[in-house]
Amino acid sequence: MLFLSFINAANAQNFNPKNEELLNDIAFISSVEKFENHKQWNSLIRKLERKSKADEEYFLEYLFYKTHQNLLKEYNKGTTFTSLLETGSYDCVSASITYSVLLKYFDIEHSIIETDYHVFIIAKVNNQEFILETTDPRYGFVSHAEDVKDFKADFLPNINSAQLNQNESVGSSVYGQPNSKTIYKEISLRQLSALQYFNQGLIAMQNKDYKLASRRLQQALNLYDSERINMLFKIVAP
Repeated sequence: MLFLSFINAANAQNFNPKNEELLNDIAFISSVEKFENHKQWNSLIRKLERKSKADEEYFLEYLFYKTHQNLLKEYNKGTTFTSLLETGSYDCVSASITYSVLLKYFDIEHSIIETDYHVFIIAKVNNQEFILETTDPRYGFVSHAEDVKDFKADFLPNINSAQLNQNESVGSSVYGQPNSKTIYKEISLRQLSALQYFNQGLIAMQNKDYKLASRRLQQALNLYDSERINMLFKIVAP
């Protein structure tokens, strides 16, 4: 009986989102069952639960580094959230999906920022902003106000930005010019999940598989009707 009680207590701390918005978003990312049955994910949830009542700034930093240690193993451009769960491979899109899900789960205010070629997260605790540079496992948690300001400034659009270059991608600097600055905007978790398909569409285009590119870009458009996704879809659509 004691053994069964221990098992039930452990299971109670598995991934079990109460946030209705998060449950709706998960439907476009994966499935609740996939989260519930993922050993490393639930191990991480239990570790975070044990620290969740600590100082908020401390917990945010703890969440950032523990997530990298437990789930994010190797950087690879163009990976999806599904492949992250399966292999630990990640890029800025799939890693930012991971962090946004966790931040929503623990009710931490945050914004997902889309730029021309990168995605990152701004979390807010006690009216202070923190950068979560999800692709940097060592120095990706930026807490000092001046460093946060400088980090954001690196991505803010140039005053004389030209029209959006449809060859630029999020999460993969192989495409487009990584120094261009035309986009800096907050997007939703659902729109972020669309950028996985956008990047896959770009990779398919590079490989001259235009039928696959069209399918992936259509998937992206179904979730995120953005200007640059539309531009590329019109190029490859049959």
